[in-house]
Amino acid sequence: MYLSNFLGPLSLSPAHDGPLIDLCLRQAEESASAGFAMVTFGEQHLSGYEPYSDPFLMAARLAPVLGDCWFGTTIIPLPLRSVLRLAEHAAVVDYLLKGRFLMGVSAGRGGPVPEWTVFGVDQKDRTAAFDSKLDLLQAIFAHQPGDPPLSLDTPFDRGRLIGRLMPAPFRPGGPQIAVGTNTPEKVDDIARRGLPLFLGPCLPHVAAGLLARHREGLAAAGHAGDAAVKSLVTRHVIVGRTEDEAWERAERLAGRNPMLDRSTDRRGLRELSTADPADRNAAHVQSWIIAGTPEQVGKQITGYDDAGVRHLNVRFTVGVSLPADVEASFALFRDEVLPGLSLERF
Repeated sequence: MYLSNFLGPLSLSPAHDGPLIDLCLRQAEESASAGFAMVTFGEQHLSGYEPYSDPFLMAARLAPVLGDCWFGTTIIPLPLRSVLRLAEHAAVVDYLLKGRFLMGVSAGRGGPVPEWTVFGVDQKDRTAAFDSKLDLLQAIFAHQPGDPPLSLDTPFDRGRLIGRLMPAPFRPGGPQIAVGTNTPEKVDDIARRGLPLFLGPCLPHVAAGLLARHREGLAAAGHAGDAAVKSLVTRHVIVGRTEDEAWERAERLAGRNPMLDRSTDRRGLRELSTADPADRNAAHVQSWIIAGTPEQVGKQITGYDDAGVRHLNVRFTVGVSLPADVEASFALFRDEVLPGLSLERF
């Protein structure tokens, strides 16, 4: 199977920003050396998460040291980006990484998040803006020297591509694009386009079903298996030397997630991990968290592979800024879980 490592920590103050960026860079290099297929970085603004803010800068920094490990974005909120500037940045990164670049994009997060106000984008337009910008992005990468100027005028972009995109991407046709969604109809559209699918949090059986639907759509549209191989679902991974240590660590790192309603629910994450997933809190834990001893975590990960989920994007930089817990969990995974897994590279 394939493993990627998502480096997306939460910074609680300016004093944490630099050390967390350094932690992400260090863990990305260690992941590449340890056999991960890809490292991924996200894009959030003013929320505390992902204090590096721009994954392209991290890609440029890491390009010389990743070897044959890929770099991915999980995930760029496409409606917030100027499409031509995004294409230029992606082309640079694709060249620096010699084609080992997978650009995950989405319509951005719904709900009361600051990005829409900060960037002056109407949240109700996010789906239409995403569809428009994805079409333009693909058209820009398909544009060849000598082609007529390409109009970028839409309700969400303005401009013209005159001449050629610079630099030329390393990969013919431009960097590979993946799309993040859990919506079945959008999964079908992604498959028709021949693009990889990046799933958001969902229960394991839901992830397996959506990925199977995507594979079937790819086959029906005549696309090769590469997009299926790179499709993924993300999970928090928290490892301890004992089961008690793992769940205590999970409580410290992820127990105060605002998506959990623990005002009246006194159950711990460990109890929620085996509770009826019809319950909101249980569904959240089971959609996000893999925790336990190295042996237990290894069995859970191979269980995903057995269910048809062949690519996991695992995240050790979970929750609040507790670097000692993050680093201890990652070290146990690297040293005691990875040797028991049959990992592949792209």
